Amino acid sequence: MYRRYLSGICLLGIAAVLAGCGSSSSNTKTPVTGLTKRVLVSNITPLGGSVLIVDGQKDALNVKTIAATQPTKMLTASGTTLILNSTLSQITIFQNSTELVTFSPQMQGQPFDIALSPDGLTAYAAIKNVGVVEAVNTQTGNIVGTMTVPSVARLVEGPKGHKLLAFSDTPAGGNSFSIIETGTNVAFPVSSPLFDQPYTAVFDPSDPNDTTAFILNCGAECGGTAASVVRMDFSGPIPVLSAPIPVSAATVGLLSGTSLFVAGTPPGSPTGTLQVVNTSANTAGAPINITNGFHTVMATTTNGRLYIGASKCTPGPVTPQATVTGCLSIFNTSTQNVIIPSESSLRQNFDVTGFQQISNRNVMYVVQGGELDFFDTTTDAVSTTITIIDINGIAIDVLQIDP
Repeated sequence: MYRRYLSGICLLGIAAVLAGCGSSSSNTKTPVTGLTKRVLVSNITPLGGSVLIVDGQKDALNVKTIAATQPTKMLTASGTTLILNSTLSQITIFQNSTELVTFSPQMQGQPFDIALSPDGLTAYAAIKNVGVVEAVNTQTGNIVGTMTVPSVARLVEGPKGHKLLAFSDTPAGGNSFSIIETGTNVAFPVSSPLFDQPYTAVFDPSDPNDTTAFILNCGAECGGTAASVVRMDFSGPIPVLSAPIPVSAATVGLLSGTSLFVAGTPPGSPTGTLQVVNTSANTAGAPINITNGFHTVMATTTNGRLYIGASKCTPGPVTPQATVTGCLSIFNTSTQNVIIPSESSLRQNFDVTGFQQISNRNVMYVVQGGELDFFDTTTDAVSTTITIIDINGIAIDVLQIDP
């Protein structure tokens, strides 16, 4: 899904960036920054890009960068950070303590998505064009497993690391995905007429075995028939599925207690929808209007805000102040109000691709339109006290790697 940000980017300088790069760069002598609250920002430039380091206490850019070619999605766990390289058949493994790239293992093809085990020891890459998921030991850089999953494009790992769900881009009528047992690196396909273009899933973190998940069926938005949520219990040899819970659209979700927030855009609709699924009663609340577009990111704040991001939305009209409403929606879970913030109309796009609330602060880092914005979570607006950072490229994702 990150390929959409690469259109129009000159790649002539990549060869220069790659010169001298091997499978490991652990001999780099760059010193540690010494920052106590580091935030990473993946950044694409005509010369290949890099991962920037931001001081999460002072909201200031550090001079040090992390080498990664056209980096997009990032994940961190137990001191290891995994970076998706969007134009190479590689992933990048970065050690937080030393601030060094340790391995860039060669994959069978270009990865479309990544996952990282909670202990940080195993990385996974979805190689869509080859139809495999590859598992990598992050301590050695070696590939330790290859699982066949045709057209695999999205990965969702359980919070305890026992299961990995692999979702494929399939023609209309698709009703299957795969469960990967992480202990054995074996993939098992799961099919059911209750599924309708299954797009992603949300695990129930209260399940210690990662055997309960809510499958988000994209339905009509992905060429199928009807969007829904299906609760799946796969603790036994045969998965047990609930009846589909109808929703207006479902491409991204987030579970908070017994409330599953689900967002998407019905085909042709001028607005997207947010619905709250009661996971105890298996019922969905009424749709709440949010921005339209294709929704792929969602995050909560410590004060009860839900940030929802989409790409390719329909921006609002340009105001006299040269601002527009873009692809970001903020839902106040207490008041049930939706805020659609404005941003500069001069940005090249309004796609929202990354969220990160900074720990112990009322600040949410938001990547939208290729820029990094600092939102005050108490005002639901861009902070008036933080100086904007000039991103010399196209920012894609943001990730805090320290407590």
